[in-house]
Amino acid sequence: MCRMIVAHGQFDAAAVLDAARAMSCGETATHEGPIKQHPNGWGCLWLEQGHIRTLHGTGTFADALPTIDVDRLRGRFLAVHVRHATLSKNHGIEFSHPLWRTSGATQWYMMHNGFLPTVYQQLGMAESRFDSAEYLEYMVDRATPADFTRDYLRDKMAQVAPGGSSANAIFVTRDKAWAWQWHPDDTPYPNYFTLHRLQKNDTTFISSEPISALGTASEWRRMNNHELHEFPIGE
Repeated sequence: MCRMIVAHGQFDAAAVLDAARAMSCGETATHEGPIKQHPNGWGCLWLEQGHIRTLHGTGTFADALPTIDVDRLRGRFLAVHVRHATLSKNHGIEFSHPLWRTSGATQWYMMHNGFLPTVYQQLGMAESRFDSAEYLEYMVDRATPADFTRDYLRDKMAQVAPGGSSANAIFVTRDKAWAWQWHPDDTPYPNYFTLHRLQKNDTTFISSEPISALGTASEWRRMNNHELHEFPIGE
C-alpha cells in the first residue's frame, strides 16, 4: 500500500516533495486505513529538457529528501510515490516505483497504490512475483495511449478476479499522463483508497491524501471511483 501525488502546471516542486514526505510519515493521515506510515522505498518522475527522468530509493523518503536536487524537478509535471510494502519479500530498489515497461513504440511508467494479488492470472502465470509489475504489464501490453480511456480501464479491471484492494495508479508516457481511481465497491477502507484532486487556475494536484499546505479542505475534491483524469504533458 502506498501514497502518491502528481502535480501539473505551475507549482512549487519543493512543496510537492514535502507533501509526499508528510504522507510517508503519517502526518496527513485522516483516513480509516490501518497503514499510516510508508517507509519502504520511494520514487520521483519528472520532465527535464523534454525527457522523462526518474529517481528511486529505498528506506524512508524523509531521510532521502535532503539528498534530492530540487532544482532538477522544477518543471510542469512531477509525480512522487512513497511505499509501504504489502509483502515482506518485496523490499528493495527493484520494487520502488515508478515501474516501467515498453509496449510497441511506447515507453510506459506507472506508480500504483494498492495490492492486486490475482492480476497475475490474466498473464497466464503460475503464481505472482510482484503484483504492481504484473498490473502494469496487464494494462499496457498491446495497448496504445489512445486506448487509455475510462471504459478500457474499467473493462480490464472487470476481468481481474476478486481479492485486490486498489488499482489506483498514475500512468505516464512521453506525451500524456493519467490518474486512475479504482477500488472494489466493497472495500472496508474507501477513504484510504480514494484519490483527491485540487484545481487552482492552470495547476492540478492529485494526491492520495488532501494536503493542507497546497490547498484548504474545501478546495480538495474526492475523485469518484473509476474516475480517470488525463494530463497533457508534451512540450
